Amino acid sequence: MTSLEIVRIADDVSNESAAHAALMLSKAKALRAQGLHTAARDTLTAALRRTKDRSRDLLLALRYERALVYAGLNQHMRSLTEPEKVSAQDAEYEDVGKMWGLSVRFTLLGGSGQR
Repeated sequence: MTSLEIVRIADDVSNESAAHAALMLSKAKALRAQGLHTAARDTLTAALRRTKDRSRDLLLALRYERALVYAGLNQHMRSLTEPEKVSAQDAEYEDVGKMWGLSVRFTLLGGSGQR
């Protein structure tokens, strides 16, 4: 399935259940793949508004993806906070340690972090 098909299928999904949140994660990944970072961020933010009854793994995946989106938007301060949240729950999730280290290094070297 292509990223365009995923976005089309998940177009009007709202965050009613864990399954909906997982579909929103797929949609956000597809949007990011198309370079639509703002739309991906908005989708992930909506998916993270409800966290009750969501699995730890799903929440980690949503936060990790949002960190990637913030990096794509050049919002380096925000791209730092998401990996930090993921790392606090699972320091070995994906490449979160490396991501966090790179974000810190960029900020310390005078990167233009945005909030």
